[in-house]
Amino acid sequence: MTDFHIILHDSSSLLEQGFSCSSALRYASLAGLRFAGLVLLSDGSNFSRLAELSSQVRRLSLYANVEAWAGVELCHIPPALLPDAVTEAREAGASLVLVHGESIMDQVEEGTNFAAIAAGADIVTHPGLIDAEASAFAAEKGVALEFTSCPRHAFTNAHTAAMALRHGAPLVRGSAARCAEELTTRAFWPMIVRGTESAVSPENESYLFDLLRQSEEKLIRKLMRR
Repeated sequence: MTDFHIILHDSSSLLEQGFSCSSALRYASLAGLRFAGLVLLSDGSNFSRLAELSSQVRRLSLYANVEAWAGVELCHIPPALLPDAVTEAREAGASLVLVHGESIMDQVEEGTNFAAIAAGADIVTHPGLIDAEASAFAAEKGVALEFTSCPRHAFTNAHTAAMALRHGAPLVRGSAARCAEELTTRAFWPMIVRGTESAVSPENESYLFDLLRQSEEKLIRKLMRR
């Protein structure tokens, strides 16, 4: 796999967690990751910080042995407002736009998954019990679903993977790590994938690995063109 990884860079927790942009990239490198997205948790009010984050990521990634992009994860934005929020985030300099999906461990408004896909987000994070209609729409629009290592949101990984495989939707990995201890290492990811495969495709264990590899390679090519 290409070892693309989503890291949550939330400045409101930096004093508590000590996970600055430079430390995030350093620990990503130590975890064996080659590509990463550093994203700000956002309700749309902190887009002004994207220019600074993008500048830091570009400068530091030259020396960190990690190819990285800056972005936002839009969280708890009403579905009707997501098209404008996605557009505004890109105009503010976000290379990656994620939308916090309908995780069963959070009270996300129903319809957020579908609205995020329609708005043209790059990734719907932890989409929970995403339905067939939204999964097929993600495949049509080329919007990736997240396969997460975050314990809080990973309960529906098997469902998300099964829907992505069934409908052809892209699937990429992320952890929403806020500190070094939450970063999933390159060596540990295959075990998470295999643990899900037993519920998804026991007859052929290569399906999920192939989908993740192809989806991540396609996303990286898209990001490199931006």
